[in-house]
Amino acid sequence: MIADVVTEREATIDVDRGLFILRYASGAAQGASPMAMLRPAGGFESFVEILSGPGLVNGFLATPGDCAVIRAEQPARLALKIKSQGAEGSLDASFRVETVSSSSASGGIVVSSQGDAQATGDSTFKLVAHVARRGDIAVDPGVWVAGPDAPAAIEAVGIRGPLPSGVGIELQPLAGTNPPRWFDWAPSGAFVGTRGRALPLAGLRMRLTGPQSAGARLVVDALFLGSPIMSQEGREVEIVGSAGNEPLVGLRVGLVMEADRQEGAVHAPASVAAGSTERPKGSQMRVFRALEGV
Repeated sequence: MIADVVTEREATIDVDRGLFILRYASGAAQGASPMAMLRPAGGFESFVEILSGPGLVNGFLATPGDCAVIRAEQPARLALKIKSQGAEGSLDASFRVETVSSSSASGGIVVSSQGDAQATGDSTFKLVAHVARRGDIAVDPGVWVAGPDAPAAIEAVGIRGPLPSGVGIELQPLAGTNPPRWFDWAPSGAFVGTRGRALPLAGLRMRLTGPQSAGARLVVDALFLGSPIMSQEGREVEIVGSAGNEPLVGLRVGLVMEADRQEGAVHAPASVAAGSTERPKGSQMRVFRALEGV
């Protein structure tokens, strides 16, 4: 029996209100590079405009070096479809999102998708983290940022996207200064820490807020350099390495509601088990944010 050949992949990109450029940064190491098409995700078409150069189809990226301009009137989600050139063509590609202007204090959040990336179109929140030498990465609940398979210093984190009604998540980061220093608590939706300063987080506190938070629990796994995986669960959690100053090199966050707990369910993608650390296989498609100040 001949296995089906995968010729397409999709990723989602979240942007704040503002003006951005998506660049096709690199393609396949050998053979023909894939083509790409960038479009607003369903429900965002009315306030997102995508422009390409004169004579080109808007949003079409044929080869590495091509780019498209994104104009978002409010925070939006985009769908990036990658298509190989023929059945034997590669799907390996990377794309860079650059902020031209943004009304957001953080300068815009862009997600990263690796491996078997697909645009799910669901409404779950995302854990967003700025990872050293990798840029901004966003994952679904229950999925590692960096972590056991690919540890790397995490410099900033945030929770973006819709949470269950009446529930918020506040964050307090521990900066890896000498000595480490706790920042103030930040409101739900904030992005805390630093970018491009080579200053990893040495710890993190998270707490649930809102009228419905009594029926919710955070489920957090953390990996600090040179230490085993640490797991915490509750309405308020604190993760700090054994010595208090080790860099955070992996983070996984889930949210459990009481109704879900009774059914044995956790807010995590169905394709990723809550305890799994297996790395997805297959061609890679990466979307990342240009490091500020570089």
